[in-house]
Amino acid sequence: MYSVDDISLQNWQITDLQTRVATLGQGPVALFIHGWPECWYSWRQQMVAVANLGYTAVAPDMPGFGETQALPAIDDYNVERICAFMLGLVQRASGGKPVLLVGHDWGAINCWQFTQRHPQYVARLINMSVPLRPVADVPPIEFLRGYFGENFFYQIYFQEPGQAEAEFDANPEGILRALCCSPDTPRDPPLLGRSTHEGGGWIDRLGKPQVQPQWLSDEDLAYYVNAYRHSGFAGGINYYRNLDRNWQLMLPYRDTVIGCPVLFIVGTGDSTIQGASEEKLRAMMSDRVPHLQIEMLQGKGHWIQSEATEEVNALLRAFLAE
Repeated sequence: MYSVDDISLQNWQITDLQTRVATLGQGPVALFIHGWPECWYSWRQQMVAVANLGYTAVAPDMPGFGETQALPAIDDYNVERICAFMLGLVQRASGGKPVLLVGHDWGAINCWQFTQRHPQYVARLINMSVPLRPVADVPPIEFLRGYFGENFFYQIYFQEPGQAEAEFDANPEGILRALCCSPDTPRDPPLLGRSTHEGGGWIDRLGKPQVQPQWLSDEDLAYYVNAYRHSGFAGGINYYRNLDRNWQLMLPYRDTVIGCPVLFIVGTGDSTIQGASEEKLRAMMSDRVPHLQIEMLQGKGHWIQSEATEEVNALLRAFLAE
C-alpha cells in the first residue's frame, strides 16, 4: 500500500515550461488539477487513494504556481494555452490514452473546459466545488461589475495588474490563513467594509480567523506559504484576468455535451454554489452532463478534499469501482 511518503516529485518539460509534477503508483493515469491558492500538495491524500486502486496519480503545479514556470504574459493564461498544457501532461503521462481527470476550484474550471474541448482524452471526470455553469450572454467581468457596483468583490479586485499580487506577496501567510477556513471557523470582525471607496485590499475584508481549522496543520500551512513565497501570487491571479477572454473562446462550446461519466463533489457550506440544492445543481448541468453523479457533503466548505479527506476518498473509490 502506498503512502504520502512514497510520492515522487519530478521535473517535466511540458509545452516549453519546466513543470514540477508529483507522481505515485502504476497503472492508468489519474491527472489531478489544483486550484487557487493551492499547488500539487492539496491532492496528496487523493493521490494515495487512487494509486492504491491501481492508478498512476499525476499532480502538477499548474503554470505560475509552485515550482512550475510562469507564462510570459497575462494574456497567456487563457483556456487555449492552459488546455494545451494539460494535453501535454496527458501525452507525457499516458501516451495520449484517455485519463481519469480530477479538478478542484480553478482546476475544476480547467477540467470542465478541457473535457469539452478534448473529450477523447478523458475517460472519467471528477470535479469538486465549481459546477459547470451556463455560458452567459455577456462577459463575466462585465456582469460582475454591474452586479456588485461599488461593493468589493475579489474577482473584480484581481483585474488590475499588480494590485492583488502586491498585497498577497507582502503577506502570504495572511491571505492563506484567511482563505483556508471551514464555514464555521470563527473570525474577528473585518477591518474594512464592503465599499470599494474605503480602499484597501482583500485580507482586511475577510476577518482574521480566531482558530486554525483542524484539517490545516502547521506543516501544511508552511508548505503553502513557502510555495507562494517561491512563485508569488501573480501567476494564479492571471487566470482570473482571462475570464472574459475565456468566455469568448468557450462560446463555441457552450452547448457541448460531456459524454463520459462525471462525479461532482461539493460541500453544502461552499460559498461557490451559493446555497444551491442538488436539484438546482442537476438542473444547471444535466443537459450538458448526462452521466452525472452529484455528492454533497453536509456542512463542508470549499477546501473539500482537505476538509473532508476520508469522505472524498470514499466517494472516489466508489465511483471508480462502478
